[in-house]
Amino acid sequence: MKTVLRISLMAAFVLFGATKSKAQCTVSDIVIQNVIGIASTPTSCTFKFDVTFNIQDNNGNKMIFIHAWLQQDYPDYFQCVNGQTTLNGSIAAPEAADLGNSFLNIGLDNNGTTPLILTTYPPDPTVPLAAIDSTRKTILPDGSANITLYGVLGTSPVSCTTPVVIVADLWSSQSSSGQRAHCVNCGIRTSGGYLSTAGFVNCVSLTYNGSITNNTTNPINGYYRVYADVNRDGYFTPSTDTLIQTNTNFTAPAMGSVSISGPVPSANINQNVFIVVTQTSGEATGASRVNLFRSTLCILNPLPVTFSSFTATRSSRSNVLLKWETSTEINNNGFSIERNNGAGWVTIHFIPSQAAAGTSNSILRYNFMDDNSNTGVSQYRIKQIDLDGTFKLSEIRAVRGDDQKDKIIVYPNPALNGRVNIVLEDKRSTRNIILTDMNGRIVKQWNNITSNTLTVENLVAGLYMLRVTEKETGQVAVQKIVVN
Repeated sequence: MKTVLRISLMAAFVLFGATKSKAQCTVSDIVIQNVIGIASTPTSCTFKFDVTFNIQDNNGNKMIFIHAWLQQDYPDYFQCVNGQTTLNGSIAAPEAADLGNSFLNIGLDNNGTTPLILTTYPPDPTVPLAAIDSTRKTILPDGSANITLYGVLGTSPVSCTTPVVIVADLWSSQSSSGQRAHCVNCGIRTSGGYLSTAGFVNCVSLTYNGSITNNTTNPINGYYRVYADVNRDGYFTPSTDTLIQTNTNFTAPAMGSVSISGPVPSANINQNVFIVVTQTSGEATGASRVNLFRSTLCILNPLPVTFSSFTATRSSRSNVLLKWETSTEINNNGFSIERNNGAGWVTIHFIPSQAAAGTSNSILRYNFMDDNSNTGVSQYRIKQIDLDGTFKLSEIRAVRGDDQKDKIIVYPNPALNGRVNIVLEDKRSTRNIILTDMNGRIVKQWNNITSNTLTVENLVAGLYMLRVTEKETGQVAVQKIVVN
């Protein structure tokens, strides 16, 4: 059952789809990803996710709303055909009686440079709106806006282990009161639990290899496309990520798997790829999902900058001190400092290289004091940028909030997707780490760890004990981990 949990509603990446309408109403590249399970009961599944989509940046989209239903509950309020409403003119906004059993409702005020999260649905205050951690809007070269919502909280009316087809409507209003729908994209479909896809990219052979598994008792037909994650951010963005393989048909036998493989262009070496799978038969016909295949790493050339150290330490309740050293720099422009407080990576400062003309063979020392009063875990990384604009990312360092005094922080705990993050004390130390199950069997082991962050993946459901030993002092810290 727990295996099914990870491949149904809790899939790591999901694609709602792309739709087209008249120019001023075009919405495209609606993608859901970073789904994290929070709780599951026999009749519900609570989860968090990020969603991104492209929409025209004009006065016709002052207010934006998204509603989602299980396929059998979809009311088709907008009388949808091929993703578009068949109703003419502006349409009265749907109210609670029209929305029926919608399990997710999102509202945004899109009048400013950053969309505001609505807590009340203007057409009908009795309709509950989902909580959202934060939003971002980026204007694209074609003048449209890419809008991203981070940490959307939702609860579906089925357990996390149930295969589902979800149908969504996205509409916007040119009225600040949001009482009329002027742009409508409807009948957007996604699925979870019918197919699962897994694989990897081999940077040596420049190929991707994987399989599509059918979790049902009937054969499923479909096709897949392959995109390269060109900016290496782990987010599928069709408008920027490169299509490297067009539609390729497949048939997955009942309760069986089909292998998939193909070439990766040399220009995309060391890049992850996204496998976009679309079903063409069964209950989920027309629904798509996005799956990430991670790449192995090949060292191509000597690195232009060599980091000899990088630390992040909370120095006070409201400050975090970053320090790093380089032993060599070649054609280095400088360093962008990036921080993630749970809503995605943002650039907070840029420090130019101390090296003359960007090149040095001596040790150079840098530091930066960040104003950060976040009470939770904050992550930092350094983006080293060459003079020609190419870049590489440092290892990630994590610091805890001022009130987080435990020697080991594990999040999320309990975990629903077999993946946990571990943050150790903010001090220089070499550690040996052992993860055991409740029978004392060693599940994973790491030796001579100097970083204070660690990510553990692919854990099956159960209870675990994490044992961290500092080599210099012999001091031991223990933490229990729960995976549902």
